[in-house]
Amino acid sequence: MGGGGGAVIFLVRHGEADYARLAPHAPVYEGARRDFAPLTALGVAQVQSAARELQEAQPTLVVASPYTRTLQTGALLAATFGCDLRVDPALHDWLPVRDGRTPVTADAVRRAIDEYELWRSSGALPADRQWETDAEMAERLKAAVERHQSPGPLVVVSHEAVIKAAAGSETVDLASIHVLPK
Repeated sequence: MGGGGGAVIFLVRHGEADYARLAPHAPVYEGARRDFAPLTALGVAQVQSAARELQEAQPTLVVASPYTRTLQTGALLAATFGCDLRVDPALHDWLPVRDGRTPVTADAVRRAIDEYELWRSSGALPADRQWETDAEMAERLKAAVERHQSPGPLVVVSHEAVIKAAAGSETVDLASIHVLPK
């Protein structure tokens, strides 16, 4: 069985990202490349606080999304716990456009967010949608967890929308900790 044979699986959102640090490098780090932003000093402190909360659980593995803010969060957690850090590309953020060959414009993202919010309130799923549903995000996260064997508690570092979908949480603050339901 993946994820530690029944061990607790903690979902942790990354700490605060320092998008302002990328501004001097515009336009190189605009759009999707904002995912290269590291954590702010506050973000590091948020993650250190989460690590202290999780320390007693004695996590044996940390798996993180490939974005800089989640990798840095995962690295800080793994260093605190003295365990390995793995990267799983499937732990990425919500996709407003699932086909990576399709250009992602600000208009496309706004349209996808509007459709997503309408779907969440009305249940009307557009037939031609390009974005992921909550069920698809939750399934993606659960499949990623199954790929990572751990003898004890597993920590998965991901993003707000993915954690909301998988854990059923209404609020997912920066560096917050959630338990993946069995």
